[in-house]
Amino acid sequence: MGMSKMNDRGFSLVEMIIVVAIISLFAGVAGYGLSLSSGKPADECARKLAACIQHGRTTTMGKYRNIITICKESGSGQTVVKEEVTIKIEDDGTEQKSERSSTVGSKGVKVEYSTNVIGEVRTYTELTEGSSITLRFDSGSGALKKTAPGDKYYTTFKISKANTVKYVIIETLTGRVTVSDTEPVSVPTAP
Repeated sequence: MGMSKMNDRGFSLVEMIIVVAIISLFAGVAGYGLSLSSGKPADECARKLAACIQHGRTTTMGKYRNIITICKESGSGQTVVKEEVTIKIEDDGTEQKSERSSTVGSKGVKVEYSTNVIGEVRTYTELTEGSSITLRFDSGSGALKKTAPGDKYYTTFKISKANTVKYVIIETLTGRVTVSDTEPVSVPTAP
């Protein structure tokens, strides 16, 4: 007789692999989109900001000067930490410097800062595009220096996105940097 007809009712292995790959791709894109709309970027920004400030503090120890600038770049809206370290001062007064820059927060992550408050209600100022603040630490002790207007310290950063809020806290006496889920009641400050 003739050839028998094969049963075409199932999927081939190649077709199944392609379907699974497409579903995995869609799941990955959806998961990434959910993480961006959630607070994950705020958590990541807080951790990176704390690490950059701590690195700057550690780098300051034993150097002439280290200026840490935290800014929100114009155009991109990204939060960036820049370090300018004076490594050596020559006999003629010229300075040898080293610079480092790290992006810590993406666009859409709100970064606010506060100065030390004693007996006052803590208020935050948003870091807007084109604005910046400067931190400095003592090269001998690692203590935070007063660089905020009014002879104050920048002690607290509030980072938020969606419903997530993180706080980066700098102790003025020791320069210790921590990340917290709760706002500090007060930050110990040097006289």
